[in-house]
Parts: sequence; structure tokens; C-alpha cells
Amino acid sequence: MDLIQLTHEVVWEIENKYKIMDKKTNKLIHDQISKPDNDGKSYPRVINQTNITFSNEELLLLNKGLKYNLSHKRKQWISNLAFEAETATTLLPAGEQEYIRHQVAHNRNKLCNQQNERPNYNNMQTRNENKIINQIKDKLTKNKAMISKADKCSSIIILYQEEYKERISKFISNNSFTIANGDITKKLQKGIRNTINECQQVRHKSDRWKYVNLNPMASTIRDLVKIDKEGAPVRPIIKWRNAPAHKLAKMLTKKLHTYIPLPYTFNIKNTVQLMTDLTDLPYDHNIKFA
Repeated sequence: MDLIQLTHEVVWEIENKYKIMDKKTNKLIHDQISKPDNDGKSYPRVINQTNITFSNEELLLLNKGLKYNLSHKRKQWISNLAFEAETATTLLPAGEQEYIRHQVAHNRNKLCNQQNERPNYNNMQTRNENKIINQIKDKLTKNKAMISKADKCSSIIILYQEEYKERISKFISNNSFTIANGDITKKLQKGIRNTINECQQVRHKSDRWKYVNLNPMASTIRDLVKIDKEGAPVRPIIKWRNAPAHKLAKMLTKKLHTYIPLPYTFNIKNTVQLMTDLTDLPYDHNIKFA
């Protein structure tokens, strides 16, 4: 048996395995006819808290959400997508790589055919979406408004920039933050460098630069509006990656987990751990999930 024949047999076995899994999944979806009662309140996809009037075309595009994939693509987007898929494929187990490459090649050819079959339609849709996006941007700019994401749902909120800033200021004032007179990033960077240089037991001298952020800057904050709460407060999301102590804090966190292991009673790493924990639970045929 030569290598090519062996490869084809392995690909066939994997493909057959995935077909069986898909068949089981479709059967489960078909069997679960009854839907659970949903007493939660639903919100519209677009919540306009301004006096700006949008046309039907603009609302239709906004209702597609922030994750909508615009029809405009870069010139070599299919090739770039194939390269990214190959990079992800190399991280899979060796026995599954050939099957995934076969699937990627099939889907790439399918995308190329779709792109070549409807060039005029794609260009017209791209021009139309770009026109609508520019109209929305002009309205937001003229009225000093912005678009923000709602917390814990897929809604987007259109509100004035001043109102957004007032909510952030209210959050800062109500939570006893200390407001600095200026940017203290350089001062913090100097203190962290001195601390790392004085600590002889953390890391070797030649590795200390790895725990210093070479181009630090003040952390930025953005907020998600809690539309399900009274007064619509905000949930802050702070980007710490560029902060002076980010790398040092990351290293200390790993050390704490190594020497002081804490039980993850209410936390999971990913869906694999969730499924593993669920399979370890004792159950019977009458069990139901809330």
C-alpha cells in the first residue's frame, strides 16, 4: 500500500466519522421540538436615544449588528483567508490535518466560484453599503453622536457623545477613583523598572526586560450600556495590555497559580472543560437543565 492510497483511506475514514457526527447532531436538533419558556425581556437590535432620524436602508444595515460582515473585501482576501486557515490547521493533531486541508480547499474553490459568478452584484452591493455607511457617519458626526454596544445582548445603542462621557464620569465619581493631575505613565514605568532591578529572586538579570512594557501608555476605557438596569448605567471595559505593569502582573499571576493553586469552583476555561465536568456529574433520565 503506497502513501497516496493510505492518505486517501485516512481522509475517507475521517470524513465518514464527521458525517456520522453531523447526522447525530441533526437528529438531536430535529428531536428537540419543544422550546423552553423564555420569560426574559427582549430588546430591539437598534436603540436610538437621540433625535437623529435614520432612513429604512440605514436602519436595515444597522439592524444587522456590529458583527455583520460587510460585502467589501480586500483584493486578495481569499488567499489571505487560505493562509490563515493553513496556520490554524497546523495546530491540529496530525491525523486530522489532511481532512481539514481538503475541506479548506473545497470551500476556497467554492468562494472563488461565487466571487466570479456574481462580480456585478458584489460590486453593486459594496457600493450601496459604502454609501449607506457614509450617510450614517455623516449624521453621527453632525449631531455629535456615537454608536455603543449594549451589555449582555446584541443590541447597539445610538447616543450623544456628551451623554456617553457623562455616564463614564458618573461611574468614576461613584466608585471612589483617584483622579490624577496628569499622565503618570512614565512615573509608574520608572518605579516598575526599579522594582524589577532590585528583585534578585524573580528572574535572571538577562530576562528582566521581558517583564517591562517597552512602550507603555495610559489604559483606555470603553463602556457597555446596561439597558436592562434602571438609569442605564455602564459596565467599564479597560484595556490593560499597554499598561506599564501588564507583563509583570501576568508573570506574577502565573507564579501564584503555580505555588498557590485555587479551586475553580465557578469558573471554566473553555467548553471542553464544561463538557468534562458535566459528564462527571451523576444523572438519571429525569434530569433537566434550567
